[in-house]
Amino acid sequence: MDRDEALLRVRALPTLRFYQWDQPTISLGRFQESKDFPWTALKEKNPPVVHRKTGGKAILHADELTYALCAPEVQALSGGPARAMTAIHEILAEELSRQSRESISLRRTTPALSDVPESTWCFENSSPLDLMLHGRKLLGSAARRSQGWVLFHGSLVLRAPKETPDVGALKIQPDLHALAKALGKGLGIDFQLGAWLEEEKVDAL
Repeated sequence: MDRDEALLRVRALPTLRFYQWDQPTISLGRFQESKDFPWTALKEKNPPVVHRKTGGKAILHADELTYALCAPEVQALSGGPARAMTAIHEILAEELSRQSRESISLRRTTPALSDVPESTWCFENSSPLDLMLHGRKLLGSAARRSQGWVLFHGSLVLRAPKETPDVGALKIQPDLHALAKALGKGLGIDFQLGAWLEEEKVDAL
């Protein structure tokens, strides 16, 4: 996630990343205090903890897919984070529906079955722009802006963890190439396979 922040500081090329974690890890939102999190629920796992540079609440990165998208606020990504997030989520909903053969859509005004009042978990707190599967939160994103660019972090649940068993879960490993192609086409960005720029690697140390 430091590398994702480096993308926003360097602002060289529009970049899309997908990654998973080599061990279960907790990420806390930018404004979330670790003292407010119920760590006793994770006593046995004792996971590493990081702070995201974007907002939201705690996410357990285990059987999930994280994405980061950093690009200028132009075309489909213009008009503020909510408008840009809507564009990203609508593209992801269509492509994930195609891949999973399930009906995935934005929550909008429909109540979420996975919501838990005052929960510190991100996936037990939904917004109208989150993606839903069978009435349960499946994917959420958060944004951070800097000098005309925006960084989005998002998390897609592949299998629901026992800590939040009632959230949505895709239950398949998505085709990342197809997701990248769909996002590129929908956002008007020509994503190409590439390597880290030197200034991005140095900036993330």
